Amino acid sequence: MKVRPSMRSDRNVINRSSFVKKLSSLVGRWRASSTKIVCENLLFLELEPWREIACEKASLSINTDKEALLSFKYHLSSESSETLSSWYVNNSSPCNWTGVLCNESRDRLQDNQLTGTIPDQVGDLSRLSVLNMSSNHITGAIPLNITMCLELEILDLKENKISGTIPAELGRLRNLEILKLGSNQLVGDIPPSISNLSSLDTLSLGTNNLGGRIPDDLDRLQNLKVLDLTINQLEGTVPSSIYNITSLVNLAVASNNLWGEIPSDVGDRLPNLLIFNFCINKFTGGIPGSLHNLTNITVIRMAHNLLEGSVPPGLGNLPQLRMYNIGYNRIKSSGDQGLDFITSLTNSTHLNFLAIDGNFLEGVIPESIGNLSTSLTSLHMGQNKIYGSIPPSISHLSSLALLNLSHNLISGELPPEIGELGEMQELYLASNNISGRIPSSLGNLRQLSQLDLSSNRLVGGIPTTFSNFQRLLSMDLSNNRLNESIPKEILGLPDLSTLLNLSKNSLTGPLPQEVEALESVVTIDLSHNHLSGRIPESISKCKSLEELFMANNSFSGSIPDTLGEVRGLEILDLSTNQLTGSIPSSLQELQALHLLNLSFNNLEGVVPSEESLKSLPCSYRRKLKALLEFGLYERPWKKICCLSYYTYNRFSDSNMLGNRFVYLSKEKQSKEIADRVGVI
Repeated sequence: MKVRPSMRSDRNVINRSSFVKKLSSLVGRWRASSTKIVCENLLFLELEPWREIACEKASLSINTDKEALLSFKYHLSSESSETLSSWYVNNSSPCNWTGVLCNESRDRLQDNQLTGTIPDQVGDLSRLSVLNMSSNHITGAIPLNITMCLELEILDLKENKISGTIPAELGRLRNLEILKLGSNQLVGDIPPSISNLSSLDTLSLGTNNLGGRIPDDLDRLQNLKVLDLTINQLEGTVPSSIYNITSLVNLAVASNNLWGEIPSDVGDRLPNLLIFNFCINKFTGGIPGSLHNLTNITVIRMAHNLLEGSVPPGLGNLPQLRMYNIGYNRIKSSGDQGLDFITSLTNSTHLNFLAIDGNFLEGVIPESIGNLSTSLTSLHMGQNKIYGSIPPSISHLSSLALLNLSHNLISGELPPEIGELGEMQELYLASNNISGRIPSSLGNLRQLSQLDLSSNRLVGGIPTTFSNFQRLLSMDLSNNRLNESIPKEILGLPDLSTLLNLSKNSLTGPLPQEVEALESVVTIDLSHNHLSGRIPESISKCKSLEELFMANNSFSGSIPDTLGEVRGLEILDLSTNQLTGSIPSSLQELQALHLLNLSFNNLEGVVPSEESLKSLPCSYRRKLKALLEFGLYERPWKKICCLSYYTYNRFSDSNMLGNRFVYLSKEKQSKEIADRVGVI
């Protein structure tokens, strides 16, 4: 056995006993060192640097660990052949393997697309202190042998596809400080034995399918700082003992089936709380006012519950607040000053998310809303009883990316100052009483992706400045009083892909040929206007179109034969126009088509026969034939609805007699037609 030169000294000769003592100490240091495994982080085997000293015990232990690690490799695979390429038998020390940690240096292999199961041999790594295999595609159950790793301090298996239950035996890992099993497919109850992990700092079990109740004795975890049980199927009440874990910094139980009242003194009992997330449950009672006494709290989320009462005072005490979400409850306020609590939030200079939507809040938006944090990016105030006008000061919220004031009683004109919100991406002002013209300054919102001004009292035309919306995905201006022509500029928006809805206005003139530029849009609704002229042949270039509504206008001429080129078309409603000619035979090429309404026109000729429809899916043929002949149209509230007389078109009688259908029109119908066609 040789000792490194660095261990010799002319003035300090190591005798046999001192050498043995030194060697014993070194081996002890090696044995006490922690083995760390991270497979997102794939950390393995922490050794002291004295490994050049020959030692039978050390050799035996490292070989055992080496075999266990090789077993890991054989149970796992990686889409990247390089991930575990350094792991092979002839490579003398695992400390040289990729992802192996010796001492304090760390080599992390994050998100390696590793697949397979965790082998039972993990239990052979008796000195294992960190096992992190997060963000991979690991399957199977958590092996029971993992509980043999009694020195384990961190177990992180989040973001995999691990199934089965949480082993009750994990309660044996008394040194465990961090347990992260979130974002998997775990089922069953949370084992009460988790309460034995007295050193636990973080317990993260969110985004699984865990059921049952939250264990009553989790308050034994007096070092716990993070408790995340979100997005599961837990039920019952939150045990009162949870509120005794004074060390808690993050308490999150959102998206479960929990009920009961939140203690009014929760803020007093959990004085260190920074994150409080109780969203999407069935909690009752009021908003605990004590939460507003936690001067360092950053997140308060209680949306989508059954909370009642008013917003308690004290919001001005929260300078560190970043998110306040009490949306979709039963919170009330009344009078013009019903929203004055917003003024208190002006002290929260870091606020970036505010949601009070879906409640029974009444009042006028205070001018002080413009004094909220310049970091505010999302403001949700829809579905309340807010009235009055939108204050121009809202333009001071320079970082605002989402503004939702829909479904209120807001009146007055749109302040041109809204056009100064240069970061705006989503603007929802639907279902109010907003009047006047759409300000052209709105076109300055060049980042806009969603625009909904529907169901208001807007008049005039659509600003040509809307051509600046180069990132717009959806535009809904329906159900207003717009009364000019459709500007060709809005038909050239390159990203418009979800919806263009201009229905239920008083728009006039022809549909511009530029409609051909809407190559990506899925739904176009121009119905219930005063549009005229021919349907442009160029509409066939809208290759992504699935739904086209042009009913209740004054379009004339023939149905473009080119419509047959829009192969993805599922719904086509051209009813109540002045169309003439015959039904284009090209429509039989529309194999996705299942709803067609051509009623209330001046069409003539022969209805396509069953033979001509043979290219269509069998389940649609009979329905489509009826739609062609009688103007049947499927509604969400009716199975089939006859919208018009067949005599409004001049199809051959021989094609119609003998057909029977459900006749459920709300329109005034001729008894003669009903008797002739038959009702079932």
